[in-house]
Amino acid sequence: MPDTKLIQSLPQIPTPVLTAYLETNPTDSRNQRKPPGYLIWLKSQAKNLEEEVPQSERKIFHQQVERLKEYLLENPPHARGVVIFAGPEVWQSIFLRVDTKDELFWGLPSLTQWLWTMEEHRACGVVLADRAGTRFFQYWMGELTEEHEENVKINTAEWRRMDLMPPSQPGTEVIRGSHRDAFDRRMEAQYIRFYAKEAEHIRAWADRKNLKPVFLAGPPKLLELAWAELPKSTQARTVLIQEDLEHLPVAEFQARIEAELQRWEREHEQALIDELLDGSGAGRAVVGVDETLVGLQEGLLRDVVVARGLEIQVSQCTKCGWIDRISEPVCPACGGARRMTDLRAVLPPLAKRYKVPLEVIAEDAGERLRKAGGIGGRVR
Repeated sequence: MPDTKLIQSLPQIPTPVLTAYLETNPTDSRNQRKPPGYLIWLKSQAKNLEEEVPQSERKIFHQQVERLKEYLLENPPHARGVVIFAGPEVWQSIFLRVDTKDELFWGLPSLTQWLWTMEEHRACGVVLADRAGTRFFQYWMGELTEEHEENVKINTAEWRRMDLMPPSQPGTEVIRGSHRDAFDRRMEAQYIRFYAKEAEHIRAWADRKNLKPVFLAGPPKLLELAWAELPKSTQARTVLIQEDLEHLPVAEFQARIEAELQRWEREHEQALIDELLDGSGAGRAVVGVDETLVGLQEGLLRDVVVARGLEIQVSQCTKCGWIDRISEPVCPACGGARRMTDLRAVLPPLAKRYKVPLEVIAEDAGERLRKAGGIGGRVR
């Protein structure tokens, strides 16, 4: 799973730097030849990119291209994609288990595809519950990582001694009758106390990590204990899986979580687009590039949704940062110079600046949104 500190450090990479995004999926037929398709593409694209490199930087550019080629020949990636930042003062490679589009840049580190990929892939949580306790996992960008666990600790030493049946073997004690019932009630009370505490633990963990959804899996009776104690806001993003997933092989466990996440995303996206389109005629939402950009930059929106793969050119002021689709070279607000750029390059950082969640919508729901303008947002 990509390291958070690494992600935060990428904008500070020393320049000039070669940024390479490569689709290296070993199951893709283009990558099963020799040399693999991503290496053929790299050589061709580097030749084209060289024409845009300043003459004073071409020697360094050639060195980094050769360095990248040698690395890929000696270390063929086994991931679906790889992102590499290569410069005189830096070398950083990130292997991805999600689809990656071939791109090559020189100069400033290019983070557009990286930021967009992070927005497209939702981070979710998985909590496995059983009589031993709970185990916490995070699933993000194709990787399932166990974070920690909490064990049930029950000390029966001070409990009142139960009526015991004669042991069939030395050292064996068997609880019977009403004492058995009392013992069971005390055990049940301990589990109720544990899962009441764990419900708050799950809420705090999901909030801190911004996880949505959270899958809670285990025996139905234990799930009921945890579910009853969850706050309503956490219940709204929690999905119960009333099965014991604890003992599944790792690959099967991950495949099950991926399937559950895909099912949840389809339902969530359809409901979101329903609300967006229904609300756009009643003033509760806006749809379309112009309306959404204005609403976002004026602080009127509580979220932004965009269809996956939307390609639109916008203008951005280099002085005040205002973004719209007006083609004038001078910003009407501050008089600063304006430059053309892709919406996909500016939307993720813009949403972060205004602290607004960005949802990337795919499949049927994404097609419905595309027909309505490709982007929208719900009003606060």
